[in-house]
Amino acid sequence: MKRSCSRSKRSYHSPRRYLCVVVLIACGLFFGLIDRAGAQGISRSWGLGTRLSFWRSNQPEGESGEDLFLDVDGAGASLFFFTRIYERLFLEGQIGAVGKLTKADPNPLVQDVDLAAVIPILLGLRFDLLPRRAASVFQPFIEGGFGPYWAINVKSVGSDDAKVSSDLEFGPYVGGGANVLLINWFALHYDIRYHFVTSDRTSELGGYEFNAGFCFMWGRRREMYRVEDIRVVTKDIYPAYYQFYNTYPLALVTVRNTNRYPIEINVRSRVQGYSERRQESGFVIIEPRETKDIPVHALFGPRLLKNSRREPAIIDIELIGRAGGTQKSSHSAQVIIHNRNAWNGDVDKLGFFVTPDDEEIMMLGREAVRGIADFDARADRFFLAGQTLFEKLREMSVRYRSDPNIPYYQDDRVQFASETTLLRTGDCDDLVVMYASLLGSLGVHTAFVDVQDPGKPLAHVYLMFDTGISPEQGAVISTNEKRYVIRETRSGGRSIWIPVEVTLIEEGFEEAWHAGALQYLQEGILRNGLSEGWVRVIDVE
Repeated sequence: MKRSCSRSKRSYHSPRRYLCVVVLIACGLFFGLIDRAGAQGISRSWGLGTRLSFWRSNQPEGESGEDLFLDVDGAGASLFFFTRIYERLFLEGQIGAVGKLTKADPNPLVQDVDLAAVIPILLGLRFDLLPRRAASVFQPFIEGGFGPYWAINVKSVGSDDAKVSSDLEFGPYVGGGANVLLINWFALHYDIRYHFVTSDRTSELGGYEFNAGFCFMWGRRREMYRVEDIRVVTKDIYPAYYQFYNTYPLALVTVRNTNRYPIEINVRSRVQGYSERRQESGFVIIEPRETKDIPVHALFGPRLLKNSRREPAIIDIELIGRAGGTQKSSHSAQVIIHNRNAWNGDVDKLGFFVTPDDEEIMMLGREAVRGIADFDARADRFFLAGQTLFEKLREMSVRYRSDPNIPYYQDDRVQFASETTLLRTGDCDDLVVMYASLLGSLGVHTAFVDVQDPGKPLAHVYLMFDTGISPEQGAVISTNEKRYVIRETRSGGRSIWIPVEVTLIEEGFEEAWHAGALQYLQEGILRNGLSEGWVRVIDVE
């Protein structure tokens, strides 16, 4: 075959032929700037796309001879795929074709044409340069690979004479480019490559390749974090304890950082129908490959204190992870909401039923001490308040009534102070809550005495209150030191506390005081209940 290809026979490409490539690049830059939805690297594990190509070979001018000669400075297209191997490293394959069709003679009546094409079938590796946490829609990369290049030349002279020549060569390529992530499953793709392909037959086949296209991605999204477990800590929600739940977690979310860099996790949570807004943990830092438990809290609204029945509820849990980009996930857990009067028998939580700020209780307390002359100026005013309030309840015909025996797996029921004053009856926990609420409304500090005698089948609770009187002035209320308890005050001093058996409300204050002091002496001191732990004094905060 006579080779004849000079610069004068080459066809020059009009700039309009590349207008579509320019428009594609401009659109990618524009939408990439306004949409940062995929700004955390390629998040999918598989991808398939297509791209337009322009090939600029290193073919020298004016070659002649019998060997195959190709002028493939032209356009083409290709299909490519990729899959993640590890972190930012991808395996990428491509098959495509680029070529050029020229007419040797400008005379339209002459049928001489020359078709030159290269079909590369390549396999290589791509490495994304930016870390996954980099907040950018532009994801630059470098790439390289190897594969066969099938070169084809078709010369047609006239309508019946055509000569086909081909060659197969192998060579590497290197390059670089960028993906512009529009959304997590779609990206625009641009790259520039240089192909190192030479042959004695084809002279310089290799050269530069310019590509622009797009790809679709699928598969499991690359995780910033993984939720390993959700453990419910507080399965039973008691409305009276709502203040307790502000600091004590309802659940723990176990989160693992799956990356090689630190991330931050914020947990937002609410209980459906009972929370006015979401409670947030604030962003918690989790180090690379670290697993951490993050507490789940809830802010309860007024509906919780109005709940009149036991029913299930759902905790909505939302996790927000950030490290350049963001990742969100939603989860749920189930809890039981008890009725507003339910109590699990834990005396440490009984103080949540004490309501000194209740308007009705405050009015009742102030009315009871109104007749005490110079009440606010008296040193023994708290002792007189305790005595007067107790007698006031006796005058109101408030009576002790025991609850029926409740199985261990059922809740006890505690009345709020205003309910007891309305019903005029209650068991030991109802009465100590009412008495503590009234004393608290006048600024008197109180404490529950929890007795869980190992020799008795049922537990018991009674009350003691702070008289504000120093031990040196104890004779003001009693010359018998066994009738009161000396305790440290919150300010670091010491004062006299009076034990009162509130269930003896019908017998009057003196009898209730005597019985309370005797119980404390016998059970707490003589039988070592305090030292052994089955008698406990729990301050009402």
